[in-house]
Amino acid sequence: MVDFDSPRELDKWAFELGVAVITKNSVAEMLSGNISRGDGPEGGEIYQFKATKTLDVLSWNIAGNTFRPHLELPLCLEIVDENGRDPFLDYNASLQLRWVDFPWNSWVQTSFAVGLGLSYSSKVYAMDVKQHLGEDRSHLKFNLPIELTFHLPGKNNEQLSFYLAHQSGGFGFFDVGGVNSLGIAFSRTF
Repeated sequence: MVDFDSPRELDKWAFELGVAVITKNSVAEMLSGNISRGDGPEGGEIYQFKATKTLDVLSWNIAGNTFRPHLELPLCLEIVDENGRDPFLDYNASLQLRWVDFPWNSWVQTSFAVGLGLSYSSKVYAMDVKQHLGEDRSHLKFNLPIELTFHLPGKNNEQLSFYLAHQSGGFGFFDVGGVNSLGIAFSRTF
């Protein structure tokens, strides 16, 4: 998310505004192309405010090539606006690895990020309850952010992202299953 031509760039933060729709689908369904927006009282939108700090730029030498993935700390506040009830807050923090080395970067700079962290929701998502009827649901979940970002060369401060926000109990630690949302965001580095 940051231009690393200068070591001083590591001191900068990226700030992002995004909006996502709550889906009815599991990650496996989404990967097979089955994507349905949540409807009824459990559907709705999620408004995202995110600040991402780059912690380190790694240097990996693979097959004679040097790759420079970024280790990041995204901190995210979400306002969940479900159709059937008042908005509530969701808090997310993760460690994230961003791959920035793509062969077409001289035309459109691209990065792909995936992370793992925790999410705490002040209310349990209605979609989570609907999809897991009769099961105990947790306010605390694992957070798995996945993001594909684009920007024009030389325009590193302004970026457009498409993202999947996945929250689930994961391996039975909190509960089994969760919620997925798909979104678009604009970020700016300061």
